[in-house]
Amino acid sequence: MSADTLTTASRDFFERAKSKVALSIAVSALGLAFLGFTAYAGGEASAASNLADASGLSSNENHALQAIQGGSGFASFLFILGFFLLIAAALYISPFVTGSANEKKVLRAPQEIDTGMLYQDGK
Repeated sequence: MSADTLTTASRDFFERAKSKVALSIAVSALGLAFLGFTAYAGGEASAASNLADASGLSSNENHALQAIQGGSGFASFLFILGFFLLIAAALYISPFVTGSANEKKVLRAPQEIDTGMLYQDGK
């Protein structure tokens, strides 16, 4: 069945399920970007640590590198925390993972939804 032949309620439900899939993909992409930021900040912390271990640095340079190391390490921790939260949110939003039976059925093939109404025609 084509999505064009659905009733208004079923079409709205289908479009809402599709938008939840798109939102889930966008949130997971942002989570993966945070994973990349984690690697970058961790690399900066490691580079500052390696430079601080080098000899011939003044006390001010050593303190500056230690501050960079600490700040980048903390940023790496926050980015990995954000990664886990965003991936959990993407899984929660996704109708394929936590969606209803109607959402999963409608996403496989557009069809009329089961409304489960006990009374029809105003009775």
